[in-house]
Amino acid sequence: MRAVKILVAFMGLLIVIGIGLVAYGLSLDKNKTAPQETVSEPAVPLAGGDVSPQTAPVTVSEPLSNFGDISVDMAANERLVGYSRQGNQITLQIDAADGSASRLVIVSMDQKKVLGRVILGASAQ
Repeated sequence: MRAVKILVAFMGLLIVIGIGLVAYGLSLDKNKTAPQETVSEPAVPLAGGDVSPQTAPVTVSEPLSNFGDISVDMAANERLVGYSRQGNQITLQIDAADGSASRLVIVSMDQKKVLGRVILGASAQ
């Protein structure tokens, strides 16, 4: 009977130590500071749209290095609707003025060329 009492006391001690370690681990996450992100308004308004307070801010994670000029062919009836950047790649959303077709163009700033296109149209569905 004495051995059972010792085992119960030992397991109770382990439970108390475990709960203390969990509380300590949770307090470490609260003390960490989140990395600061730079939020700024777009420097150039999106084509066909007005700059307004409802426009979503652009989040910049790292400054861009100089990459020169990159040409992307667009027809006369097309317009740039939106863009996003991930690392050194830019994705451009280009729509036809009549709304009949849309495409995404992925551009590499390192290689200074168009990597590929995703055509979004009635024939693609």
